[in-house]
Amino acid sequence: METFVARQPIYDIEHKIYGYELLFRKSIDSHSAGSNDDSATADVLVNSFLNFDLGELTNHTYCFINFTENLLLNGTPENFPPSKLVIEILETVYPTEEIISACQKYKALGYKIVLDDYQLNIQDKNSLKILPFVDLIKVDFRTTGKEMRKQMLKLKNFFSIQFLAEKVETKEEYLEACAEGFDYFQGYFFQKPVVLSQKDIPTFFHNYMLLIEETRKPEPNVDYLTKVIESDLSFSFKLLKLINNHYRRNFKIESIKQAIMILGLKEFRRWLYILSIRDASRQQDPIIENLIQNSLVRGKFCETLAKKMKIQGEPASYFLTGVFSLIDEILQTPMTTLVKTLPLKDDIIDALLGKENQFQLVLALIIAIEQTNWDQIGQLAKKINVAYDTITESYLEAIKWSNQFFSEEGS
Repeated sequence: METFVARQPIYDIEHKIYGYELLFRKSIDSHSAGSNDDSATADVLVNSFLNFDLGELTNHTYCFINFTENLLLNGTPENFPPSKLVIEILETVYPTEEIISACQKYKALGYKIVLDDYQLNIQDKNSLKILPFVDLIKVDFRTTGKEMRKQMLKLKNFFSIQFLAEKVETKEEYLEACAEGFDYFQGYFFQKPVVLSQKDIPTFFHNYMLLIEETRKPEPNVDYLTKVIESDLSFSFKLLKLINNHYRRNFKIESIKQAIMILGLKEFRRWLYILSIRDASRQQDPIIENLIQNSLVRGKFCETLAKKMKIQGEPASYFLTGVFSLIDEILQTPMTTLVKTLPLKDDIIDALLGKENQFQLVLALIIAIEQTNWDQIGQLAKKINVAYDTITESYLEAIKWSNQFFSEEGS
């Protein structure tokens, strides 16, 4: 499954890239967003932070992302580091007392706040009350007259605000904006938005419903949440990437339950909302679906065999080894690249890269079973010291477990 995001650079007065505005796109050849709703913003957020390498996407500068009123008020920006995210408030969002209070909170947390297509109206008290919490105002250079631009730039005398001239399409407009006192510039004169694509793992929407229902309870059952997430490769992958983005590998994850506990239920709920509104209408690819089901069988087999044999290492770590073993085929990205984005413990990473250890031997066993390579099965069974009956039981249990989740999705 392909995902898309467009980016357009923002330049400072010294012609250096200050950041990129990241925009929603439906396809590689689409030229406009076509949507300013919650799902469009959620799509950009998930793609930028979890599917793409954000550092490469923005050249390690700021990313400007549009936020709707709903996402501003429910705390969505807090899921993303203020060192990377710039909150851009759409022109359709009126600065109510609630919005002003939210901006004050985000400002205190270290976020930069941008008003898009701001219109100066001294008769509107709220449009002035929000300004102490604003870092940057974007002005449409083509639709805003010169006299109005002059009046708006006078706000610099009263607030710590900088101005960005957007939709700058000619050299003459750029020079005029510089002369007027604008600090940043964006538009076709510099570069049109470029659409980029990346592979994504589809998720099963039925699982979102189960997770949302559980997290609405006063005391959600973390073991139940773990069970549901383990049945969804896409959610498992994104959860670990989220941990990696937030904590910069200060943690080495060995189970999905550990990842949930590190993230915390409050932040987990917010992320669940973002992912669910983004994935609600997405279609499944039958080929990818088969790879996902195979991944789940591998994960459950590795975990079940580890439990039965009581071999070295946590069974949950064996599950992660198996479930992520096909992630390179699904995303069409080298495993060596993918493991750098996941905060997995070293033994799991080594196994995924084919380095022999206990985790890799169990993974190799399930792969041999898939290929009906009886010689290899015999050699590995002897090496692990496991009976054929135990192997068969573990494999049948894994298939039954996987089929259970896929039949629930189709019902």
